[in-house]
Amino acid sequence: MDYCKVVYSSKKYKYVILASQLNDVNDLQQILGKYSNYVCVGVARNKNDAINLILDQLPHLVFFDTELVDGITIKTTFCIIPEVYQFLHSLPKFIAMSSSKLHTYEAIKSGVFDYILKPHNHFDLKKTLLRFENIQPDISSICIKSFTEFKFLQVIDIVYIKADNNTTDFFLKDGSMVTSYKTLKNFETELPNIFARIHKSYMVNINYINKIHFSKFQCSLKYTSTLIPFSKSLKCKMLEIKDLWMRGTFEGFEQQINLI
Repeated sequence: MDYCKVVYSSKKYKYVILASQLNDVNDLQQILGKYSNYVCVGVARNKNDAINLILDQLPHLVFFDTELVDGITIKTTFCIIPEVYQFLHSLPKFIAMSSSKLHTYEAIKSGVFDYILKPHNHFDLKKTLLRFENIQPDISSICIKSFTEFKFLQVIDIVYIKADNNTTDFFLKDGSMVTSYKTLKNFETELPNIFARIHKSYMVNINYINKIHFSKFQCSLKYTSTLIPFSKSLKCKMLEIKDLWMRGTFEGFEQQINLI
């Protein structure tokens, strides 16, 4: 049995790490790197940087070391939770990390989501992620702002997305287009994982790919006659999509894909 096989989720989550030891950061990122729906949006080495990072990125998860080494001083970090609460009505899930069970009582009192022991264990971390995902609402729509207008789009209605200078165009199943005055990069972490960035100017809904033309570096989609290019440097992404289809390890896939 392949214990490292990862089933791709259709949802995407941002996380930050607060740790003073680089080895701890690398170990955690190595394990989380197996899950493409988890995106690291920053690493902080001290409490103040962590708070600023959380307020700036609004992550879904915060992995924090229970103790930070500041020179020769060791400081506990649970105080960041009430400090963040002063600014945010909806808190991210805090996950404490420690090499011992010394701080479990303080973790319970602080309301952390989970407490994991170091060195990090793949199975323990996977259980934490599954518990977290089980309580998350379905991502069924996205809000697009254009000047003073707000429009809610159903995710399943979006076929592909195209960058156009400093705006982003959403092409829908009914043939219409909606423009947002945010860059494509902003939507990479906002959209669920069924959307893949295959070109500097394009993201596509993987569920609607019906043909991949590897020799021409193009793919075709349902609901549009437009051929979408993919970058040569991102050919590996298209190969990954093809493999996911063939293995059936992507939750959203409902059809066979034609390869040329």
